[in-house]
Amino acid sequence: MSFIIRKALFTDVTAIVQLERAHVDDELSGSDNQLHAHSFTKSEVGQLINQHWFMVAEEQGQIIGYVMAARWSFFSAQPLYRHIIQKIKFAELAGQALSTTNSCQYGPVWIQESKRGQGVFAALVSELKKQVNTSFPFMVTYVAADNARSLAAHQQKAAMTQIDQFRFEQRDYCLLATSTADVIS
Repeated sequence: MSFIIRKALFTDVTAIVQLERAHVDDELSGSDNQLHAHSFTKSEVGQLINQHWFMVAEEQGQIIGYVMAARWSFFSAQPLYRHIIQKIKFAELAGQALSTTNSCQYGPVWIQESKRGQGVFAALVSELKKQVNTSFPFMVTYVAADNARSLAAHQQKAAMTQIDQFRFEQRDYCLLATSTADVIS
């Protein structure tokens, strides 16, 4: 493993925004070209670094990937996340009810295309779980149902379980959750 995983710094904001913008269309291949997440502004990335959890993968001084998690309040103004918050109220994982007080929103995760399949994803998520575990026992995310590669990665490499499915603005999604105690080795 030639990369390191670390907490993001304010000096990383520009590189993070550039990485995201370079890969934001990756999810859209093979779909109806609808993406309901939004690209983060530099201000939002700074807020996430300061007030939430933001991990980066770095190789030879270059950011090659990132993953973040945030409290639900960060996303609650967006219609998609309001929909997800309503779904969480009726969801459970391993017999435990999920809520906005015992879970946080996980993702997005972006990895430079040439670095995919090299353990970056699992390393980022494992470290994120360690960081989030002191505040929340669960992380919740959504993945487009037609994004088989992302679904497989989240289920196999991030120990996430599908807890529900939903449709939002004519696209199907899988709602996934994981325990932050389930650290990947």
